[in-house]
Amino acid sequence: MFSCLGESSRKRKCVPLNNSGKKACFNEKVDICAKPSNFKEFTMANFPDHMFHLGEIIFISVNTFQKQTRVHIRVYAAVDRGILHPTKSGVSLKPEVWSTLHSKLSCFRPREDFEGTFITKKDVCVFNHSDKDNVSVSIQRLFQGKDSSFQFVPERVLLNSENLDQQRDPYELVLKCVKNKLLTYTLSEYIMVEVHGCPKVKHN
Repeated sequence: MFSCLGESSRKRKCVPLNNSGKKACFNEKVDICAKPSNFKEFTMANFPDHMFHLGEIIFISVNTFQKQTRVHIRVYAAVDRGILHPTKSGVSLKPEVWSTLHSKLSCFRPREDFEGTFITKKDVCVFNHSDKDNVSVSIQRLFQGKDSSFQFVPERVLLNSENLDQQRDPYELVLKCVKNKLLTYTLSEYIMVEVHGCPKVKHN
């Protein structure tokens, strides 16, 4: 892992650190995509409305898990019968972090700043690995250690020029999904409180 300081666009300045930490869903130190209990199988031909294809088998998706709504940019793997499953190659972002990242990526010119790096909201780091022939950008989450230094979550996702172009389009649709997820969760929590507050019915 690495330590990375600063927030503005700049060249990479990172120090290797010990790559440790248990893997758990939505842990600050780990970036994996958990399957909700109502997870349904899907393929490239019938993926759900909360997923948006960025080319190849990379998707943006929105879900709520353990009371947290997240936007994922993630690589999927096709298994038996072409069914897609999320891999560890990806990032899980708070909606406000994703929104800021989207804005920066939409105006980013990878061919003009080779090996450039920028950090968004002290939460996610973008590295430019592009050269004159190919566009390649990696996105990797950060977390703050007890010593206040910033370290990288091990998992990351690599985007090419097609992925970067495709991620610009579904912005409004992703935000709509986020709002729907938050509204659904808020309503379900409110209903549960109301149900628990109702007097119990006595049966004869």
